[in-house]
Amino acid sequence: MNTRFLPALLAAASLLLAGCVPVSKNPLSTPANSTIDSRLEGIYVPRRERKDEDLSGWHFHYHGLKAGPNGQPRTTPWLEVLGVEHVKDGGLKGDAYRALTTHLGAHDYLSFYELGAGAGKGKATFYSFARYEVNWAGDLRVWTANSEAFAQAIKSGKLRGTVKQHKMGDDVMLTDSTENLAAFVKASDPARLFSGEPMIFHRLAR
Repeated sequence: MNTRFLPALLAAASLLLAGCVPVSKNPLSTPANSTIDSRLEGIYVPRRERKDEDLSGWHFHYHGLKAGPNGQPRTTPWLEVLGVEHVKDGGLKGDAYRALTTHLGAHDYLSFYELGAGAGKGKATFYSFARYEVNWAGDLRVWTANSEAFAQAIKSGKLRGTVKQHKMGDDVMLTDSTENLAAFVKASDPARLFSGEPMIFHRLAR
C-alpha cells in the first residue's frame, strides 16, 4: 500500500494506511479517454502547518514521447509526479507516482499509483483516487477519497468490491470497471466521496 503520497502530496497523515482510503483495480479513466490537464504541470511545495515540518517539493509533468513523423513532440496522458523530501534528521527521500487525470461533470480527479520496487514486474497495480482543483494563481487543492462512502456504495450494491473490517477501520477494495466507477463518481456528490479539509500546494514554477 502507498504510505507516502498523500501525507506529502495528496493530504492526510498517510495515504493508504489500513482503513484510510479505498484502492481500486481500475482507474477512473483509461489512457485513451483521460484528459491532459496542463494546469497541473509545474513544481509545488505543500503548505506547511508548522515551521518544524520537513520541507518537501513536488514536480508534476506529463510523460512525453519522441517526435512523430511530423516532427512535433507528443504528450502521453500519463502524469508523472516526483516528490523529494528533506528529512531533518536524515537526508533526501524521493518518491515517484504515475497518474491519469479525469474530468467528470464539473470536477477533476486523479487515479494514481506508486512507482518503485516491484512496479510493472508482475505485481498488480492498485489505484488510489483523489479530487483536485487548480485556482487562478496555479495553487493546487486536493481531497482524498472517503473510504466510508465507497464502502457504503459496495455494501448497497452500487459498486463491485470488497470491504474487510478490522480494528483500524475498513479495507475497501474496488473491483468494478472503469466505466462503472466513472459513472458512479459523476453521479455522486463530490463533497461526500472526497471529503475533509484539502491539502494545499503552492506552485513555484511551470
